[in-house]
Amino acid sequence: MRSMSTQPLDLAYRKALNTWRPVILYFGNDYCPACEWAEPIFRAIAEKYKDHACIYVLDTSKSPRHPEVTGTPTVLFYKEGKLLKKLKGIGTRESLEENFKKHIGKLRPKQQIARKPRHDLPWLQKTFSTLCTAPRARELLNVRFMSNV
Repeated sequence: MRSMSTQPLDLAYRKALNTWRPVILYFGNDYCPACEWAEPIFRAIAEKYKDHACIYVLDTSKSPRHPEVTGTPTVLFYKEGKLLKKLKGIGTRESLEENFKKHIGKLRPKQQIARKPRHDLPWLQKTFSTLCTAPRARELLNVRFMSNV
């Protein structure tokens, strides 16, 4: 299923993979026509999962060589430092979304909890009445100075 790589993984990749969260690496190139088409789709899908995984978009001309990447675009799915799946190309939007769901998990909708307001109108009126504005501060200072004389 997966070919064994004899090349050691670069230190930059080992550091990125040393996490409990799933890691997804996307390798593309600026001069690749397939990458021009694939990268916006990958970014759109990855945006939904950014809080649930470490997602990296890497340019093969600028990043260190990865032994599993032989062409672009390539997507690598890691969990606990182990390569789970390698995609050469991203396929369709639906297949990429399925791979994200499979390796990260389905996203739960955020729950909207009805909360009681912390402050009500009487509290707000009391707070505003105790605030010192510039004219009121002068008035209060004058009253204090007059009482001390």
